Amino acid sequence: MLKITIESAKKPYDVLIENGLLDHLENHLDPAVFYVIVADDHIPDEYVAKVARTVPEHLVIRFPQGEQSKSLSEFSRITEILIRQNVRKDSCLIALGGGVTGDLTGFVASVYLRGIPFIQIPTTLLAQIDSSVGGKVAIDTATAKNVIGSFWPPMKVLIDPLTLSTLSERHKNNGMAEMIKYGMIADKDFFYRMKTEDVFQNLEYFIARSVQIKKRFVESDEFDTGIRQALNFGHTIGHALESYYQYNKYFHGEAIAIGMVRILSSDAIRKELIEVLEKYHLPTQDPIGMDDLKVFINRDKKNRKDLLKIVDVEEIGKAIIVRSQYQI
Repeated sequence: MLKITIESAKKPYDVLIENGLLDHLENHLDPAVFYVIVADDHIPDEYVAKVARTVPEHLVIRFPQGEQSKSLSEFSRITEILIRQNVRKDSCLIALGGGVTGDLTGFVASVYLRGIPFIQIPTTLLAQIDSSVGGKVAIDTATAKNVIGSFWPPMKVLIDPLTLSTLSERHKNNGMAEMIKYGMIADKDFFYRMKTEDVFQNLEYFIARSVQIKKRFVESDEFDTGIRQALNFGHTIGHALESYYQYNKYFHGEAIAIGMVRILSSDAIRKELIEVLEKYHLPTQDPIGMDDLKVFINRDKKNRKDLLKIVDVEEIGKAIIVRSQYQI
């Protein structure tokens, strides 16, 4: 088992990575605690059952799969269930699923009874390497992504790479966009390993290295006011594309892939990035022009007055953050 500890100002927490971990949850969950297992309706029943049979006292809440469920209405529905079921402050939520599940469950946990514990059990590559780590939790509105949120670290993150075996190729590649981003902004050698090796034959290493890179940014700038914003490479345009298409055309990673390509100022770096993105069948362009995305970009939560922080890459493995009058 690989263990990576994230030093959070609120509380440190461990990220545990092991093939088959889902079959040994008794080592990581307290049978005396009441758990609420939150999962979307596409998570295999087998996974829900593995968690449920580990904890004698539990409640299962399912919700519709998709970004549309990161909403005020779904937040309200889940919260009302917790109230009706008399879920108390010493209970614990479990986010079993992808990034939407983690964000939604974490946000509920951050405000229900002014905050209760939650555990991340991410089952998609994107969630395992990115959204489950760092303590950001949020929901969307109809016109902007992640604008209602909190910083609420999980108690722990339990990653079983074998859960990725049930994903479609598209969902696996969706997570690769964020992994490629880590190489672009922080680790040149990692970027080229993704280019030359088969990531899916050595998942534990590639997941762990991604978490280690994110750990470095999170611990240096937990509340996202400085260097952590380098993790937003590709996200300004990517989030705008997601919002423009009302979360129906692209998965998150696919939109970020296009965002990374568009935001780069270097044609040479763009060419190398496109090669790796295409290896994992990720999109690199979209016909919608910047004028159509402008209204969504100007709502970006990273805006400060008239300035927007833009993340660029001056050489592979090195990101720069530029304050810009970014009128596009």
